Amino acid sequence: MNFVMKKKLLQLTCLIKKEGNQYSSLCLELDVASCGKTREEAFAGLKAAIETYANYLVEEDREEELYRPVPQQAIREFLLGEVEERKLITVYAMPLEFSYAS
Repeated sequence: MNFVMKKKLLQLTCLIKKEGNQYSSLCLELDVASCGKTREEAFAGLKAAIETYANYLVEEDREEELYRPVPQQAIREFLLGEVEERKLITVYAMPLEFSYAS
């Protein structure tokens, strides 16, 4: 028996910011996060977390639950955290296209 797996493409928005000695990353469409010592590590960790999350939901036949946007208050906390008033924050926004088999 041959199974043909469909590939699905997600277009995602990833935010990365420096927090102390590390970088935090967040996918806005999936509410998945990661961190790393560099921006590249934080982004790579986020891609790995997204892959794990997507594969888990597909395996559990819960693919319809894949999209779960980050709540507005959580975005504010990610962006601003414990920032002093009037301090400029640098946030990197990176597009990510992610394919997974369904």
